[in-house]
Amino acid sequence: MVEIPKNQENSGVDKGLVAMFLKMTPEERLKSNDNAVRTILELRNAYQQQKSKHYRPERNT
Repeated sequence: MVEIPKNQENSGVDKGLVAMFLKMTPEERLKSNDNAVRTILELRNAYQQQKSKHYRPERNT
């Protein structure tokens, strides 16, 4: 077993997530990455569409 230095114990790394990805094949990791990218792009597009619906330009009166 690898000993973790005291200053790195609370590094904020999800060790379970790391272990999960290490168990995956390279193809499974690529597919997971592609799915994450697709989700991020969908969320970004939805946010931009929502933002543009509520956009009201200021009037200079």
